[in-house]
Amino acid sequence: MENRLLDLIEQLEEIIDHGTKVPLTGKVMVDEEVVLEILDSIRTELPEEIRQANLLLADRDRLIENARLEGQMIVERAEKQAEQLLKEDEITIQSRAYAEELVEKAQQYSREVKLGALKYSDELLNDIALKLEEVFKTIQASREELSNMARWDDNEDNNAEE
Repeated sequence: MENRLLDLIEQLEEIIDHGTKVPLTGKVMVDEEVVLEILDSIRTELPEEIRQANLLLADRDRLIENARLEGQMIVERAEKQAEQLLKEDEITIQSRAYAEELVEKAQQYSREVKLGALKYSDELLNDIALKLEEVFKTIQASREELSNMARWDDNEDNNAEE
């Protein structure tokens, strides 16, 4: 999908680059119908980009939930091991220390997995945001150029009438 959107933007840039230059104005004349068709195609592609961003959010949530569940399971196993060790009178002191260490490691592991999932999701969302921002800037520039061209055409028509 990303390639299709970028291809459409490149087509738009190419149309503008190859448009007929209007002398002394720095303006370019382009085929309005072709530009509007490309803009419609871009509008059609953007929802897919947004859908992909939503899928990434859902994936991030799934990773966080899995990390939480895994951490919880590790803590529960550690607690069960701790209970069993406490029942054995001969090694009660050692078992408490070991159980606490297991719980601490499990909690640390759970935090690390969660932070890793959050960082990964943030990086993916940042990449998508940058791409969408680039697309938006290109669209805005194209719209501004079209608006300027329309104003120029109106000015030319008014000057011709006078």
